[in-house]
Amino acid sequence: MKRNFLISTLSSATLAGLLALSASAVSSGDTPVDVSRAVLEAMEARDLDAAEALFATTSSVFETGTVEGDWQHYRAHHIGRELDAFHRFEMKLGEPESVPSEDGSMAMVAWPLEYHIELHDGRKIDSVGTITFVLIREEDTFRVRHMHWSSKRKPE
Repeated sequence: MKRNFLISTLSSATLAGLLALSASAVSSGDTPVDVSRAVLEAMEARDLDAAEALFATTSSVFETGTVEGDWQHYRAHHIGRELDAFHRFEMKLGEPESVPSEDGSMAMVAWPLEYHIELHDGRKIDSVGTITFVLIREEDTFRVRHMHWSSKRKPE
């Protein structure tokens, strides 16, 4: 009798622990806002490997109305080259707008932002814009399926 109680108690504790672990894995803080913020922080830090890890298997990127292709193409042929030309790159994020789908499988996040660029030759560029993300659930977390970066230079 004592043994069955111990096994029953151990099994209940183990089950409770597994359920808690499972719940924390699902709600690990990887909200659409968290993931999109992490992409922007990785880009600001020029860590394109970290940014890439946050994109879905299939992705699309648009910048100021131009189709850039998937993340890998955008990285190799556009943003990677731009970031290499920057001596300094700083972003100031506004308050994001986040709209989840009814079933929670996807979400849209729009970030208003300002950013400052200093090129290696000393030129400075101040811009304002919005980056819009469409995120989907992939591998139990949100990943960026689509990103659209639209900006213009700040009036002087």
